[in-house]
Amino acid sequence: MSGWAFGYGSLADAAALAAWLGRAPFAPGEAFPCRLRGYRRAWNVARDNGADTGGRPFYIDARTGARADSHVVFVNIRPAPGGSVNGLAFRVTRAERDRLDIREGNYERIDAAAHMDRAPGGPVWVWRGSPAARARYDRAAAAGSAVIARRYYETVETAFAARGRAWLAEYRAGTDAPEVPLADLVRTDWGRRQPRRRRYSAMRRSQWRSAEGRS
Repeated sequence: MSGWAFGYGSLADAAALAAWLGRAPFAPGEAFPCRLRGYRRAWNVARDNGADTGGRPFYIDARTGARADSHVVFVNIRPAPGGSVNGLAFRVTRAERDRLDIREGNYERIDAAAHMDRAPGGPVWVWRGSPAARARYDRAAAAGSAVIARRYYETVETAFAARGRAWLAEYRAGTDAPEVPLADLVRTDWGRRQPRRRRYSAMRRSQWRSAEGRS
């Protein structure tokens, strides 16, 4: 049995997603760009990098080589009347969906079919930050221990840049400016089956605010 899912961050990279799932590249009609209406992106989901991850990857400080004592922040969606989040709809099997549930451990899966501008039929699964992960972000941001891994930030930008400047500009316009700094972190599983990526420098906050004004 198969269905559909929507990626708005790192899951918007069809090639990397297919490689992570261990499947053949998506065929025409199995993945296409579309939009989630009524939402914006926000950098407001966090995991405690110092906590026991149960065998899951964690982050190392690239400068010291030690496990980073911080809360690592990821992109999320938040309700925003009139907002729009561009991304990738892709077909998944039930087994692949269940694997994504495990991967997206700081998120909860919801059916967003009613908000898609191109609904393929049936449920469209989207992973939204869990209340616990958003609360961790709030506490960590207030304490000054929240950071975004620079490579993750750039990976997300690259996924949208691959579809052209207009798609990247739309991504930026539909994304809130980060309120925490970027840090040079290395995840313990990086380097495995990772495609080469073009690097993008972080935007200044003024650039983000300018982009938000165009959304």
